[in-house]
Amino acid sequence: MAIALPLFPQADYCQGFSACILPILCEGMFISQPASRLFRAIPPERIGLNGEYDHQGLAKRVALEFSKTFEADELENLKIAQRGTVVVLLGNVSSQQFLIKLVAAVMNVSGAVDVEINGVCVAEPLRFYLEVKPSKEALVNLLSLVNHRR
Repeated sequence: MAIALPLFPQADYCQGFSACILPILCEGMFISQPASRLFRAIPPERIGLNGEYDHQGLAKRVALEFSKTFEADELENLKIAQRGTVVVLLGNVSSQQFLIKLVAAVMNVSGAVDVEINGVCVAEPLRFYLEVKPSKEALVNLLSLVNHRR
């Protein structure tokens, strides 16, 4: 059984930050642990490229993964940010398939829990329309297919 310590330790209990004992409430009991052990681990989303603490570490590690996996010209219109454990992608990508590959690459990076793609514009449909210029009949058929799926 752990010994409960006062919530505000006196000077004789605390000889510097690393020796300070902090009580932690666990299932109704106080368990004492050295403060240094509590703050030693860096959250996965805050680990930098070299294992150091970095507030934007996840975004930097995702950028490194992208540079290893994809060509530079494919990524030139893409920005990477992070909001906690969520990676935020912004900009333009060439196709829906490429966006899916980007999301898969993000999810392979340690610390990434989700990917936000609301700020990504997929250029393929517009490029296809400008190059092919489908007939009115083809657009009506496409519209009926889209409405049918709802």
